[in-house]
Amino acid sequence: MKQLLTKGNFKCDRYCGECCKKTLVAVSKKDIEKIKRVGYNKNEFLMDDPFNEKRFFLKKRQNGWCVFLEKEKDGKYSCKIHKDRPETCQKYPFFGKNPKPIKSCLPEDLYPNVFFKLRSSNR
Repeated sequence: MKQLLTKGNFKCDRYCGECCKKTLVAVSKKDIEKIKRVGYNKNEFLMDDPFNEKRFFLKKRQNGWCVFLEKEKDGKYSCKIHKDRPETCQKYPFFGKNPKPIKSCLPEDLYPNVFFKLRSSNR
């Protein structure tokens, strides 16, 4: 039986990039300012929420990936702003005060009721 992952024993390998390929990340004003300080212009990384003018998300590329996700020559993935990534990315996959153990950190395992249409052709 596979061990359940908890906030205490989970270690992201930072190289699969699945969360960055398939999730939409809401960003706070604090996140936006932090990314701007790293040297990015808001129009490079920010997209509006069409249903809420006060809410913003990290942009997605045409292939559905986060604009900050890069595929390295060795086939691994990395985040261009990992050290300064948004709070949601820092907490992933454990949210809330007392997050429950999980079987997997893959978005489709965490949120099985959500239809993940964003599939990459680089799998």
